Amino acid sequence: MNSGNIRVLIHDLGSVSRNELVRKLEEHSHIRVVGQAAHRRQAIRLLQQLMPDLLILTLDTSTADNVEIVETIMATSAIPILVLRYFPENQWDDDFISRGALAVLHHSSGAPLSSEVLHRKVELLVGVKVIRHIKGLRYPTKQRVPGTHPAMDAEKTPEDWPFVLAIACSTGGPQALSRLLQALPGTFPCPVLIAQHIADGFAKNMVHWLDSVTELKVRLAQEDDRVEAGYVYILPPEQHLIVKTNQRLAAIPRQESDVYHPSCNLLLESVAEVFREKAVGLIMTGMGSDGCRGIELIFRRGGRTLAQDEESSVVFGMNKNAIDKQLIHRTIPLDDLAKVLLSMAFHGHVESKLP
Repeated sequence: MNSGNIRVLIHDLGSVSRNELVRKLEEHSHIRVVGQAAHRRQAIRLLQQLMPDLLILTLDTSTADNVEIVETIMATSAIPILVLRYFPENQWDDDFISRGALAVLHHSSGAPLSSEVLHRKVELLVGVKVIRHIKGLRYPTKQRVPGTHPAMDAEKTPEDWPFVLAIACSTGGPQALSRLLQALPGTFPCPVLIAQHIADGFAKNMVHWLDSVTELKVRLAQEDDRVEAGYVYILPPEQHLIVKTNQRLAAIPRQESDVYHPSCNLLLESVAEVFREKAVGLIMTGMGSDGCRGIELIFRRGGRTLAQDEESSVVFGMNKNAIDKQLIHRTIPLDDLAKVLLSMAFHGHVESKLP
């Protein structure tokens, strides 16, 4: 073993030897595998004894039981979790994320995971602040027929909208979005556009999950969609989307050099240019600085800017950048965001900490 300072525990739920995984991890001079667990109780015991920096959960089969393991671990020991699945089906990926895992990677003989990708993901996740009681993020919701939502009183035009809400988020974003959207009623009179950094092919599952926990209508955004009040538009990562002056979405091809996808900056900048003082930008939990430039343009064009606070953020990065640059009118805990947005929508109230 090397003498690395990133301590990893592997919770192996498959029958395949993980020697190759250990070898790949320890090719990095600062990563060390400190233990392997074969079942849930052993994993929880080793988490308490070894206090690793990251848990990698390796899966050979696709079952709902694996989701409960993530939930149990996060309810007992707050730790960054990376799920590494050795099967192609991604049907449970959104559930892993909603229960507290930070990322899901796929490895197979046909699509092997490179050491470079694995090392970069470990480095990104280690040290991320996670919340122990992730179980509580999935509040029970009223039973309703899938795909049905309370209707708005009448179809609203852009002139009737109090504002257009554009949200930027990354690491920890899906859990935070679930919590926010659950608290917004189906009568929320504003369109909501969300740029959440996410892996290719995963957005559709996230849309289904978020649609099941909110009265608002959640859809996967696509080119030429018309922005409407009462809808939540989740941008796909395979391309960037912006809003045009006719309130329709336009696609911008993704470039190989693009670090973030979808781009938070491009979305927020377009909302600032089109809606100006009726634009509201919200920058939430996430790593990096994407969205800061867009928040600044909303601020300069006369819109309102909000940020999730440090204490409720999984990663205080994107929002911290905007706050440090004094571009945020109000910094708000996650559980108070819906209340503030509703007050703004129905009463026009937003407190400002800026001159």
